[in-house]
Amino acid sequence: MKKFIIILLMVLAIFVLILNCEKPLKLEKADMEYVKETLGKFAPVTIAYDKSILSEKDQQVVDKLIQAANYMNKIFLGQVFSKNEEIKDALEKSKNPEDKPYLELFNIMIGPINRLDKNKLFLGTMPVPKGANYYPEDLTKEEFQQWIKDHPEDKKNFESEFHIIRREGDELVAIPYSEAYKDLLNPAAKLLHEAADLSENESLKKFLHSRADAFLSNDYFQSDIDWMNLDSQIEVVIGPYEVYEDNLMGYKAAFESFICVVDPVESEKLQVVAEYLTDLEKNLPYEEKYKNFKRGGFSPIKVVQEIYTAGDTRAGVQTLAFNLPNDERVREAKGFKNVLLKNVQEAKFNKILYCWQ
Repeated sequence: MKKFIIILLMVLAIFVLILNCEKPLKLEKADMEYVKETLGKFAPVTIAYDKSILSEKDQQVVDKLIQAANYMNKIFLGQVFSKNEEIKDALEKSKNPEDKPYLELFNIMIGPINRLDKNKLFLGTMPVPKGANYYPEDLTKEEFQQWIKDHPEDKKNFESEFHIIRREGDELVAIPYSEAYKDLLNPAAKLLHEAADLSENESLKKFLHSRADAFLSNDYFQSDIDWMNLDSQIEVVIGPYEVYEDNLMGYKAAFESFICVVDPVESEKLQVVAEYLTDLEKNLPYEEKYKNFKRGGFSPIKVVQEIYTAGDTRAGVQTLAFNLPNDERVREAKGFKNVLLKNVQEAKFNKILYCWQ
């Protein structure tokens, strides 16, 4: 009898394992020529920077920051589409050589969509939702707005850049990024603290510690202020910033990172321009109602050499510059910073524009 029970339990265990085994992901693929044509629009290039600008200690800080930035890659991959990790895993494990171009394009676009062709799918049949993975995939704009109308106490968190929306039974709930992505933000915060401890620059120390704290508290205001006060050879951006990925409501911020070294000579050349930014804006040819002079007057221009990027900024076409922070409270209290990526601009010129001459 005992032997029979043991055999029966083994059979049941095997049956349960079979039921729980994940079926291999089947992906419908766009035509190979379409994929290769899209890949052909991108020019591979090696981005170099002047390592002599950084001290040995600074380079150790940069190494820690790159490790932290890699967590932004993982977070953003999941922010774009709920199936992204599954698709990427299937492509990486595929032994079919014809899947390599699809994986290459997936890694460029960070998802199964062609960002150069109105987000056309090149893998699978399930469209990436307008709200990416910030909201339930079946959530409509009308339902979102109606929920806020019926539950005004939820408005602040629902419209926050730093909360995702999920369903719990018949209800919608807002979950802070610090909770939703804690498995990735906690180790990223640890690395930022370690980088701060290595740094010999007080302003960089302060920013990295406060940004690490923000990952856990979900409050980014003070760390944005500290970033504005950054006076270091290392220019680093890391965290949730741009909301372009949210095509449903335009609220939710995507994680990204820029790790750069300041080019002191080129930055100095632009200081004369920075002094006249307000006057220049006053004379721009558009209506006064669109001009905002209530923001803080601190608007530095930094020319940098890009070392490493991660997350949102890696998707599709590469940016040449950025203007941050986006928090209007910070812009009014302090101002904003313009950062120009010199070596990326040079690479684009050499690979794209120069060939036309």
